[in-house]
Amino acid sequence: MNLVRHRYVTGIVAVLLLQIGFGIRLPAQIPPASAGFEGQRIAKIDFEPSQQPLESGELSRLLAVSPGQAYNAANIRTSIERLYSSGRYDDIMADVLPASNGLTVTFITKNSWFIGNVNAIADFSAPPNAGQIVNASRLQLGDPFDMAQIAPAVESIRKLLVDDGYFDPKIEPEYEYDQAYQQIRITFKVTTGNRARYETPQITGDMTVLDAAAIVKATRWRRFLLPGYRGITLNRTRTGIDNVRLKYQNSNRLMATVVLNGIDPDGRRGKPRITVNPGPTVKITTPGTKISKRQLRASVPVFEEHTVDSDLLTEGKNNLRDYFQAQGYSDVSVEYRQMEEKGGVTEISYAIEKGKRHTFVYLGISGNKYFDQKTLRERLFLTPKSFAFRRGRYSEAYVRRDIGTIKDLYESNGFRDVMVTSRTEDDYKGKAGDLALFLTIVEGPQYSVSSLEIKFAGGPSGKMNIAKLVPLLSSQQGQIFSEFNVASDRETIIRQYGENGFPDATFAWTSKPGTRPHTVDLTFTIDEGRQQFVRDVITTGLEATKASLVEQQMELHMNDPLSPAAMADTQKKLYDLGIFSQVNMAIQNPNGAEDRKYVVYDIDEARRYSITTGFGAQFARIGGSNAVTDLSDPGGAPGVSPRVSLGVSRLNLFGRAQTVSLQSVVSTLQRRAVSNYTVPRIFNWPKFDGSFSILYDDTFDVRTFQSKREEATVKLTHHYSKAITLFYNFTYRHVGVSNLKIDPLLLPQLAQSVRVGIAEVNFVQDRRDDPLDPHKGVYNTLNAGLATSAFGSQTNFVRLLGRNATYYKLNDKLVLARQLQIGLQPAFHIPATANPGDPIPLAERFFGGGGNTQRGFPENQAGPRDLLTGFPLGGSALFFNNTELRFPLYGANINGVLFEDAGNIYSSIGNISFRTRQRDQTDLNYMVHAAGFGVRYRTPIGPLRLDLAYSINPPKYNGFPGNYSQLVQCSAAGTCQASAQQINHFQFFFSIGQAF
Repeated sequence: MNLVRHRYVTGIVAVLLLQIGFGIRLPAQIPPASAGFEGQRIAKIDFEPSQQPLESGELSRLLAVSPGQAYNAANIRTSIERLYSSGRYDDIMADVLPASNGLTVTFITKNSWFIGNVNAIADFSAPPNAGQIVNASRLQLGDPFDMAQIAPAVESIRKLLVDDGYFDPKIEPEYEYDQAYQQIRITFKVTTGNRARYETPQITGDMTVLDAAAIVKATRWRRFLLPGYRGITLNRTRTGIDNVRLKYQNSNRLMATVVLNGIDPDGRRGKPRITVNPGPTVKITTPGTKISKRQLRASVPVFEEHTVDSDLLTEGKNNLRDYFQAQGYSDVSVEYRQMEEKGGVTEISYAIEKGKRHTFVYLGISGNKYFDQKTLRERLFLTPKSFAFRRGRYSEAYVRRDIGTIKDLYESNGFRDVMVTSRTEDDYKGKAGDLALFLTIVEGPQYSVSSLEIKFAGGPSGKMNIAKLVPLLSSQQGQIFSEFNVASDRETIIRQYGENGFPDATFAWTSKPGTRPHTVDLTFTIDEGRQQFVRDVITTGLEATKASLVEQQMELHMNDPLSPAAMADTQKKLYDLGIFSQVNMAIQNPNGAEDRKYVVYDIDEARRYSITTGFGAQFARIGGSNAVTDLSDPGGAPGVSPRVSLGVSRLNLFGRAQTVSLQSVVSTLQRRAVSNYTVPRIFNWPKFDGSFSILYDDTFDVRTFQSKREEATVKLTHHYSKAITLFYNFTYRHVGVSNLKIDPLLLPQLAQSVRVGIAEVNFVQDRRDDPLDPHKGVYNTLNAGLATSAFGSQTNFVRLLGRNATYYKLNDKLVLARQLQIGLQPAFHIPATANPGDPIPLAERFFGGGGNTQRGFPENQAGPRDLLTGFPLGGSALFFNNTELRFPLYGANINGVLFEDAGNIYSSIGNISFRTRQRDQTDLNYMVHAAGFGVRYRTPIGPLRLDLAYSINPPKYNGFPGNYSQLVQCSAAGTCQASAQQINHFQFFFSIGQAF
């Protein structure tokens, strides 16, 4: 029997529609459809190849034909159109064959490909780096791939390389196909050779203002102190052209143009071609009115835009008016005129009549009933005269801004008809120059929601359980009605639908007057669109990292609703591991009409080795000399301690995000090295991190003694919540004490080395708004430790150290900060060789005083002292209380601090005293108070801090006027004579970060 095969595909109209609407390529040749099989029964539907990119359920949903139906060519066309709309196919054809029991319809398909991992392998040094090359390709993760995209990508990469001095690059794309997920991995192999250098530019145009030599010098393309030119880079080229333009602008050539026409390759050199046009000299003057050049440039935008037009000059006029009003000239008038002079000079003159200078002394607000004065004032920019603003902060622009702020506040709370008017009063209360502003608020009625109806565009009900969504809305029956609340509800609804896999959900609302006055009937209409689910999660780019580690961070899994929020949470968790330099995420085939989609994470692993260095210094009063034999200045003298740090880290050890690091610090006070091994999410516990560290520390910061510490610590960090962290650690250490500057008779007891095994629990609660510079919130810590012979310790004691810090915003400028620290360290099972009055080993005692505890003392100079030499001995208890009032001092970045510190280190718990008077020079267990003033300069890494403190009742003590050998001699003879000394009343501290 002769079988006849008929092939059907979609019609011309469908082809054009799909190509325009979906960007899908369909067959160029379409044989005419035959009606010979119309009406016959379809017995079987096959696919070739049998393994299809769509799941069986998705195929059944998209096909318009099924076995048992009558054959219809229109249904075949519809099926092909739907399959194309899924985005999973590059080509589809349909074959129809007669069979014994009907027809067999076979869909012959060719799969599409999607962009997966894109990377670059280069044989040269950056710039550009691999990431810049990949970005230049403009190939987006998850998008459909077409080989036609490669040529533009290669050309874009080539231009990038040429701009960076690689004139003859070879770019070879390579492809790896992943049949399982229809992904294609693209690798650009780049070979460049050496980077070209600049050569003397070819300069054309008007060079009467700057000659060629001056232009070349301005580019800074020549090497410093060496002959020849530097290597070509895109950034260096742009900077050079900008430098030439700036050179003209500094000569008042504001309209100068400097154009780079290209860089002509010449072997391993490149000749830039530059065209310059100085343009006219532009002079902007303010005759009769003094204003700094910097402020004039900031106010008149022609300096920034490099052109002159009426709009920019008008904007400059308004800016100058606002500036002078802010300086107290509320009646200032500003006008400008532009005139052309013969010599090619364009002069722009701003005529400024400042008028009488005012001081903004009073801001009155009336008519407000719903909001109190504090609520309104804390939102306003207008500021009456204060310590920080000697003439207040006032301008018409500020008035307009604050009126808008008040109206927005009221409208967001249902006052749709609110009106705010302003009135100024000169010579307020009869005092010449004083200015008052009165804001009058007419609140009007407050509108509320009479009823809320939620409709669905697709029918009477939706796929989501709307009952769970309604409690999250602001616009509920009886609640305030405002468009702000409706906008918030829209965001809530769209976000909830997005989290549940409805990417195309839309929201619309209408309103009408309610049955009662000042009420509104609301209607929300939701078009849910189709719901999408996760078909699978694809991870690419991993080389050293274990796939199981990444899987543990996933918030999305197969069959989950496709939630962008969950995708972003996963991305954040992956970044939080600290081992990935980039985590790209995408939905594969984003525009395809399939309900189950692949989610793709393409990961770049960070460099596994890193080296950090740091240099710094400590400026403060430092107690004692570095020299072991020098017993001078036990109470501290001005000094500088330089500091150098070096750190080496190995990330992602064993591919499990584990880290090994070595940190070292060297200064005149300390030599420290610590090796740390960190295991995040230890034992697959998501909230626990583990670490093991080994420490060597040789410290002389107390200056009474030199301690050498060898220590090993095992720590478990519990991230209990966002605000609360717990640390469980066990430490085993050996501490040796040497070079003591104390009475030789005490040496046998205090110079002994000691072995300590201690288990500790640390509780940290951090609710501060900004850890570097807090303005509100709470910071609590509690350390509880137990050292006992059961842990192999040679000394037995309990350590309790608590801290409570709070921060209050008194108003929009003042912050009250306070801190309380209490420490107790009782000993038990005291050995016979220890001093029963002070049994804690010297190196384990509390030491304090200084910039972060009590600024009435130099660093670590608080508490008990050796009665002969005067050097501090530390104690078994501490109490410190700090209070600060923080306020603006000058401008936006300089703040001031008034502080009062109280507290001390005490020899024992029973000796804690709030007494403020020292009985005699041997009495050091009393409360020391200090007051002072500080300056904070805001920087990105925290405020620079300078504190000047005055100790109100500093301790007096006995010191020894000689050196250590003299001390030994007189001690043996019993003839030592102490000299009366005292902690200096004045102390200073310079560091980074707030005191607490």
